[in-house]
Amino acid sequence: MKAIETINLSFTYPDGTKALENVNLTIEKGEKVAILGPNGAGKSTLIYHFNGLLMPTSGKVKVLGREVSKENIDFIRQKVGLVFQNPDDQVFAPTVFQDVAFGPINLGLPEDEVKRRVKWALEVMELNEVEDKPPHRLSHGQKKRVAIAGVLAMHPEIIALDEPTANLDPKAVSKILELLLKLNKELNATLIIATHDVDFVPLCSDKVCILNRGELILEGSPGEVFSNTEKLRRMDLRLPRIGHLFEILKVRDNLPIENPLPLTIGEARREIHRLIKHKTSINNDL
Repeated sequence: MKAIETINLSFTYPDGTKALENVNLTIEKGEKVAILGPNGAGKSTLIYHFNGLLMPTSGKVKVLGREVSKENIDFIRQKVGLVFQNPDDQVFAPTVFQDVAFGPINLGLPEDEVKRRVKWALEVMELNEVEDKPPHRLSHGQKKRVAIAGVLAMHPEIIALDEPTANLDPKAVSKILELLLKLNKELNATLIIATHDVDFVPLCSDKVCILNRGELILEGSPGEVFSNTEKLRRMDLRLPRIGHLFEILKVRDNLPIENPLPLTIGEARREIHRLIKHKTSINNDL
């Protein structure tokens, strides 16, 4: 089933700024999709359409087959959880527990069900030890996890995250990645991640969509998308650092590196082993 579908989606802000232009995109249930692009590409604007925070100027957005509209907004917002870039825009209650409980309470759920959902979401995001703390005393990374927990407590099938690694140190980025992959694998949650962090993309996604000036330019697996090196550079994007290293080894040092270029440590390790075996085979033939 299609989790998200956009049909000729265009959006213009009230001041006349055109943010999206005829975007046609399909995201299947259970997919991990990265929306990648430079600043101002329209990434945030796009994912804000997925839960009805913004409505199309023209075209349509469908969630699980139902059009995003004012009439369907309650259904849409139960199915699509949105995590903002800045957790301070989303985390506001006196304690972590109360913050995560806000959404379920507003769904009108019984008290015992609210508590069950909050405890579960805190456990998934590894926040049990801070449930009684004020959110403003937490680290930035912990606040991000609180914001995700608040969305999880609503039991959405689709989670859209705006720049989830922004302003995080490497350890916090690794923790966020670990938890997002856990959500996708164990809960089959559809993940949509808007980011300009090209090094994060191959780790968090199995599909990449490149936006530039509001248009969908490229779409495919990380390997397919990052094979378009010149096109990416014209949009002020670069290869992930591991991919860039192997591009240099291939182009400048003439090593027989296969396409698509390795983009992760695991892919790099496999390619290095292949190169060693290739060299050994040549030496044996000699």
